[in-house]
This record gives sequence, C-alpha cells and structure tokens, in this order.
Amino acid sequence: MTLISQPGSDYQITEITLDAGHTRDIIHLLTDVHSALDHLYLDGTAPRITAPAEDYLRESGSDYTLPAMIDALGSLINQLAWAMRDAVVHIDPPRGDPSEPVQF
Repeated sequence: MTLISQPGSDYQITEITLDAGHTRDIIHLLTDVHSALDHLYLDGTAPRITAPAEDYLRESGSDYTLPAMIDALGSLINQLAWAMRDAVVHIDPPRGDPSEPVQF
C-alpha cells in the first residue's frame, strides 16, 4: 500500500494493488452485502425490521442513513467493477500459433 500526501494539503490518497482474484472476491462480498441490506430495507416499507440498523447508524455518529449506505455501497461496487474492467482490458493475451486457441 502506498500513501500519497500533497505538501500543504489535508488530502491524502492511498493506492492499493490487489490481484484480480481478490478484487473479484471483494466485489462479490460487497454485492452480497448490498443485496442483503437492500432486501432488508425494502424501500422503508418494514421500519420495524430496519429500525435497529437506523438507530445504530445514528448513535454511532455515522454520516449515513440506511438508504444512503445502500446507495454508497452500490456506487463503490460500480467503481471497483469499472476499475477491474479497466485494468484487465489493457492486457494482451500471449501470442502463439494463430491457428491455436488463445491460452491464458
């Protein structure tokens, strides 16, 4: 992991390199969490089920409500998926005999 800091700035950037398998696993985990939260929330139609989560978020000082957290997870999943696609689209398959199938 690399931490990049700009002199005179409060902003920092962290760069992490993950292999494609770990990235895929993280995306799948986040997708499952997003699906579970979204299913439990049901667009606010079952407040008795989601009230404890809303209370926890509020009491913990979170900047998120449950719907905002679900939306943020969706955005994060999209960003990671696009980053992974962008990373692998530039990889050329190994060259061999053109009459043979491409092997990775």
